[in-house]
Amino acid sequence: MFLDMTIKRNPKLIETAIKFHREGLINPNSYVLDIDEIKSNAQKLSQAAKKHNITLYMMTKQIGRNAEIAKIIAESGIAKAVAVDPWEAIELGRAGIKLGHVGHLVQIPFGMIREVLSYKPEVITVFSVEKAREISEEALRLEMRQDILLKVVGPNDLVCEGQVGGFKEEELIEKAKEIKKLQGVTITGVTAFPCFLYDSEKGKIKETENVYTVIRSVKKLKEELGIEIKQINTPSANAVASFPLLAKLGATHGEPGHALTGTTPIHENEIVEEKPAMVYVSEISHCFEDKAYVYGGGYYRRSRVKKAMVGRDFENMRQNILEAEEISPEAIDYYGILKLGERAVHIGDTVIYAFRTQIFVTRSEVVLVKGIQSNHPEIIGVYDSLGKKLR
Repeated sequence: MFLDMTIKRNPKLIETAIKFHREGLINPNSYVLDIDEIKSNAQKLSQAAKKHNITLYMMTKQIGRNAEIAKIIAESGIAKAVAVDPWEAIELGRAGIKLGHVGHLVQIPFGMIREVLSYKPEVITVFSVEKAREISEEALRLEMRQDILLKVVGPNDLVCEGQVGGFKEEELIEKAKEIKKLQGVTITGVTAFPCFLYDSEKGKIKETENVYTVIRSVKKLKEELGIEIKQINTPSANAVASFPLLAKLGATHGEPGHALTGTTPIHENEIVEEKPAMVYVSEISHCFEDKAYVYGGGYYRRSRVKKAMVGRDFENMRQNILEAEEISPEAIDYYGILKLGERAVHIGDTVIYAFRTQIFVTRSEVVLVKGIQSNHPEIIGVYDSLGKKLR
């Protein structure tokens, strides 16, 4: 998906990944992350957001909940993290990363609320009165009061499979009245997902109906219940290119994730501020009939992978790009598949992909490399897909 753009905008990353694999310093099934460019992307995002009075939370799931990268991003201007689920919140919290937003895509189980609250997240999103009550009760035990966001769902909203939940718009005021009675939580904002998506035909990021549900809900909570709204959080496709639209629609908060590695859908075909900062490295395991089989473990099913470079040095690999074959969702990705055609492929060749991923749901290793852009690349750590350091 991003291979052409990565060759064009960050060839040093590819060259470094090939070099380290050929030297045996990294294994196949590894994501190589360019710390220099991630830092630069974070700075660009932070500066652009400030111009539009938008506060950002960094999303780290797509890079494997990696606390080391989170620290670098925090130092680059995005101080707090959004955790996609409570396990990520605890992983980051234990590492000393400040938490901005927890509970949006995955609610916090009752037995994990106390620890999550101990890290003092700025806001927690709730889908129900019952979850708000659980948080309130635990907050009172800790002698604190927790700010919460309400996830709202309108009748015409786009709701992703596996992410269903929230307050129906027509029931919002009734439910909010119940939550207002709780002594351990304060309603401070509204959120939904996805609020923005990339329109490939028009080549720009556009709002979804979900945003308008958020705007209507904010208005209702203010006017009917007198609630002070401090946060209007509109995640998905948050990048420098989308910040003017967020500001125009009244959003106060965004949550860039793939923008940090230059891998949102807009980065496939458009030259935008953020540069590609991640590639997937593997190796030819074997060939069978008219296909080459590549060590797997990191082929995310929504990656839209199209092709890969194969060979043993960058210049030759630029001329040896093979078409990828999608793996069935029913299959385990023991191997990736490349169509041979007339291309030359040998057992042990390096394979470089650049596609959209969510590292935290893979079995991959994550290799952090600094100094790529200054021509002095150095591996600073190898981690598993959930942020644990391996070596």
